[in-house]
Amino acid sequence: MAFRRAQRRNTEIIEPLGRPKPAHRHSNSWTLEDLDCFSDDDDSSSAQSLAEQLTGQSWHEVGIGPYPIGASNELSVMVDQLSSILASRLRDLLVYWMQLSRSNMSEGRRGWGGGGGGGTTHHATKKNSTPSCSDASCKNNTAMEYLRLDGKIGDYVLVDSIQTSIREYVTSIGKLYNQVDFHSIEHCTHMTISMNKLLSMVTVNSNFRDHMKRMTSFQNVKSDRRDQRGSVANFSFGIGEDPRILFAMVFSALIHDVGHVGVPNSVLVEEEDELAILHNDVSVAEQNSLQVAFSLLQKDEFANLKRCICPTPEERKFFRTKVIGMVMVTDISDQERLQIVKSRWNAAFPSCEREGVGGAGDNSSNTNGSSNGDGNGAAGGGSGGKDESSQNNSPRRLRPRTEIQSTELKASIRRRRFTMFATDEAAQEFANEHRSRRLGIRTSMDFSGMLLDAYRTMDQLQQHAVLETMMNVADVAHTMQTFQIFVKWNKRLFKEFYIAHMKERLSFNPEENWYENQIGFFSHYIIPLSQKMKICGVFGTTGDVFQYFAMENKKRWMEEGEAISEEIIRDVKEEVEREQRLSNGCH
Repeated sequence: MAFRRAQRRNTEIIEPLGRPKPAHRHSNSWTLEDLDCFSDDDDSSSAQSLAEQLTGQSWHEVGIGPYPIGASNELSVMVDQLSSILASRLRDLLVYWMQLSRSNMSEGRRGWGGGGGGGTTHHATKKNSTPSCSDASCKNNTAMEYLRLDGKIGDYVLVDSIQTSIREYVTSIGKLYNQVDFHSIEHCTHMTISMNKLLSMVTVNSNFRDHMKRMTSFQNVKSDRRDQRGSVANFSFGIGEDPRILFAMVFSALIHDVGHVGVPNSVLVEEEDELAILHNDVSVAEQNSLQVAFSLLQKDEFANLKRCICPTPEERKFFRTKVIGMVMVTDISDQERLQIVKSRWNAAFPSCEREGVGGAGDNSSNTNGSSNGDGNGAAGGGSGGKDESSQNNSPRRLRPRTEIQSTELKASIRRRRFTMFATDEAAQEFANEHRSRRLGIRTSMDFSGMLLDAYRTMDQLQQHAVLETMMNVADVAHTMQTFQIFVKWNKRLFKEFYIAHMKERLSFNPEENWYENQIGFFSHYIIPLSQKMKICGVFGTTGDVFQYFAMENKKRWMEEGEAISEEIIRDVKEEVEREQRLSNGCH
């Protein structure tokens, strides 16, 4: 069988890296041979240990490790895994706020103490300092309320009520995922664990893990010592040093497909589904997932959890903005959104535009595959025709920019631009701006003609572009991991499409050109996306791993994919027929 041969070959090519020792299940508790802090009677310690094991596995082996970190179709096991990751990230966030709050208070005491050269500056900003002090105090109070010191491990952990709240929220989200084959709670779990792993790989060359442990340790908070961040921000554009971002990313992965009904957005629009009507035919599944997740978080039973995540209006805005942006970017069927993402990437990393890397995904509308651009369906299913792989071998050549030589034409263009502004001063300001200040991704304008910066620094623009890339990579993580993982999820996607086709909800038959479509999907979307992970520099020397596995999987699929496709189609048909017989027998 082709699939079994692929599995054996895969183990010969890829050696497992540092797989943790197997865990043993005793009643309702965990015991691990290699972790002293893990005890049967301490839920917070067990959750932290599980989070560390999930984070410690190799990127390419996510989901194929032993219990309890391996993939499972049991909701309780997936809830354990997801809850441990969210609890670990939330704990780091609360300790971080506590540490920053105390550092800010120390700065305030030194600044207001009089003397020295700081008096004038503090006097000038006294009026504006009150809100920030209040916010810092609010965050510190929240952290103090929902953290406790665990004497066994000598560090802070979440209080039991928040641990329970996280688990209840994750369980509720899990039950709101529909029982479809690809966009399911299993996919959510795989993506969330993959996202958590990605975040742990950020700035690995600048000792990110040691830095974060110092910033969020009990000893550092107790001593009120400000940590020197060094070059962490320079490597990660601030991603690695901001636990707010880290928590928002794993939360986004958790909720990104909740409520998905197993058909692409285009089908919901064509059927005039009530969700399409509600969300104006735009990113229907993604907007529905956001509405479901945030509505659940608004319920009274999760009030304390929400306060942990968003203790101030500013943090609530930050959290919602990040989560909404990250979930919406997973809709790769929206051509307008694709262009915005591409433009943001090219503005953040302009050298990539000349190399043809910035357009990952923009060829999806030009392919012949039937699963192509219907965003959620494209997460591993593929778009593309038979000849697409050969079209992507050479870099995309951009048309050279034509310089305007005519003085009269230049003056005419300048006059037209001036008519956009309310005042001569605003027009002159625009005329004096460099090319980077043109209206677009980085700069907008209000009605007075004043230019508004969407990003205060280049690091913020690059951070946004990298986070979007990470979200898209995590959503299709199986295509950049081992071939065994890719084939598993490829089969699940085919089955989801096949069932939709059997119900006459898809206009195309996924059996046709399934093998060819995967090659096109790798060529036009997956491989350019994987290249971004190296180009951005955030992952250091490990940035090559994503493209390596993407290229290997494409190569393996081109060699063995026809036989595997036939096996997938045959197995899925048998499974669907068997499930239909069981369903009819129950009725």
